[in-house]
Amino acid sequence: MTIRLSVSGAVALFLFACAQPSADAGLETVLKAHTDARGGAAAIENINSIQLEMTVVEPEFTVTGAYVATRDGWMRVDIFADGARVFTEALGPDGGWQMFGDATVTDLSPDGAQKLARGVASNLYGLHELGAHGYSLTLVGSATRNDNAFWEIEQIAPDGFSKHIFLDKKTHLIAREIKTSALHPDLDATEVRQETFHTDYRKTAGVMFSETSKKQNLDSGDIMQTVQITSRRINEPVDPAQFLRPLSAK
Repeated sequence: MTIRLSVSGAVALFLFACAQPSADAGLETVLKAHTDARGGAAAIENINSIQLEMTVVEPEFTVTGAYVATRDGWMRVDIFADGARVFTEALGPDGGWQMFGDATVTDLSPDGAQKLARGVASNLYGLHELGAHGYSLTLVGSATRNDNAFWEIEQIAPDGFSKHIFLDKKTHLIAREIKTSALHPDLDATEVRQETFHTDYRKTAGVMFSETSKKQNLDSGDIMQTVQITSRRINEPVDPAQFLRPLSAK
């Protein structure tokens, strides 16, 4: 028994070591390790739609949200306070729009629409897929933050927006992101240097997802936002009518 356990342990350690990118690894090798850690390219690419329920905590309020996105590039998020819908943002065949609590509907700003489009890519696509969708990925190299070792990747979206992604060298999952942007561009366009921490990874439909994220203002140290995913559904039926821009009440 002892011999069998020792051999099994040695094999596991050998396989683990073989799976680790070397110190001079290139982008393709690092992305392969990340993709495999999430569940593999086939499982990720099989995700055609995603539906989330979440709790969002910011300094001034706590709300709940319902988010849906598809590989068509369409998405919608509804925000609720005390059970009542107070705000909606969406991208659909009519472009980007937002609806307030009084049912007034307006266009999204270009910045607001671009942020939502980048969110669709982050939620539905694997990093290994982004190049085919106009994104540029560059391996910056090894990085250390708070005594933790990461692979640092710069990601530039088709709209020119840049952020730095940090893959944990132990898990190969996204642990942190650093960017400068407005938290809610159509409500307050003030840009803030922020770091997002991704934790609580769980597997759904064969793919690992972070279920908790926390954004910190890098200048003040204040926590800007915490998002806790309470439900995640993959490839369930999605009504396309919800992405259509409704008539404005005013």
